[in-house]
Amino acid sequence: MRTRLLFAALMLALCPATGRAQSLPDAPSLRAGLGGGDIHLDGLFEEAAWTTAETIPNLTMIEPSQGDEPTGRTTVRVLVRPTELFIGVVCEDPEPDSIVTFTKQRDGSLRNEDNIKIVLDTFLDGRSGYVFQINPGGARYDALVNPGGDNENSNWDGIWTAVTHRDGKGWSAEIRIPTQTLSFKKDLNVWHFNIERRVQRLQETDRWASPRRDWRLTQTSRAGLLTDLPPLTQGRGLSVRPAFTGGGGINGPGQRADGTGDVSLDVGQRLGPNLVSSLSINTDFAESEVDTRRTNLTRFPLFFPETRTFFLEGSDIFQFGLGLGNEMIPFFSRRIGLVSGREQPILVGTKINGRIGKTNVGGVVTRTRDTKGLAPAATMGSARIKRNILRESSVGMLATVSISRRPASGCRRRSRSRTTW
Repeated sequence: MRTRLLFAALMLALCPATGRAQSLPDAPSLRAGLGGGDIHLDGLFEEAAWTTAETIPNLTMIEPSQGDEPTGRTTVRVLVRPTELFIGVVCEDPEPDSIVTFTKQRDGSLRNEDNIKIVLDTFLDGRSGYVFQINPGGARYDALVNPGGDNENSNWDGIWTAVTHRDGKGWSAEIRIPTQTLSFKKDLNVWHFNIERRVQRLQETDRWASPRRDWRLTQTSRAGLLTDLPPLTQGRGLSVRPAFTGGGGINGPGQRADGTGDVSLDVGQRLGPNLVSSLSINTDFAESEVDTRRTNLTRFPLFFPETRTFFLEGSDIFQFGLGLGNEMIPFFSRRIGLVSGREQPILVGTKINGRIGKTNVGGVVTRTRDTKGLAPAATMGSARIKRNILRESSVGMLATVSISRRPASGCRRRSRSRTTW
């Protein structure tokens, strides 16, 4: 037996983040209304709760002429219940027949058509957030805001619903987001909130808070405020997902049918509104999106993003704000369970991630199966701690370890360690 021990990284870094951890002194605010009574998602807003909710009367143009009045009026209202959040947006358009919309798929790119894009920062730290986007045809897109707000991770998929409606005045969208989809700081009654509208045929972009071209919508420190939130709950916070996969076939005439089958179990438990633990047994990634087919004409390997739900939950916590893009990723979860593009089954995995005060914490441990001709069984783990300091900085540490066994003549141990600062 030969054992390999890899202690890959112990990193301490000051990571600048664009924007401030606090709101701007002149940030606009919107008071959330109480979502009493039944609310039917239809994009018509005929329920009494919508008529009494405070309204954002309009947005401000940032493109093509910064600071001008928008071509069409956009009104926004928000209703909140202890277990769900409703957002209603009405987009008036003087030429409704010229609205541009064509995307139908989930998480498709909506940047080249009319759409509305909403950002929520549920920790009020100006460093993280959730993105929800929808076009007039009802196609949805969601993402996590990466640390600093420079970009977003579209591989995250949350549970939420939305319905759109088109008429002679323009189009509207009614969105429902369960609180179970979000992590948030429990004692907060104020969140960062911002919204942006795109009118594609005019190349026009309108925004509520911080309507300037040099600021991104995902910079949640530049967002407005959603106030008067009631105490929110996430119920038991328990999710259980059993799964069974199977297949079979006959190799030839007169031969017996061959069959295969496997079971798996995923369990998630919220330990609080902003701390989540997960357990995966005999992990099944059949529901994950397949990689896009690409041709590599270089001598360097292609980069494919992580798309597996187990690793995407809380993935923003494991990121380092070094601003290096894909050039340097200290912890890349795609290396777990995938070897040379082939799947190595994961026997068991456990994970915890969340925020405790101003400290972000995360930990993941997995055990893979021994796969002949591919890779031996291995135990891999990673731990992440990051503390927000000052207005634009954080200090953190990331440690990874991998232990594997290879059958060989005699028992030999090989260890390798690497530390990066």
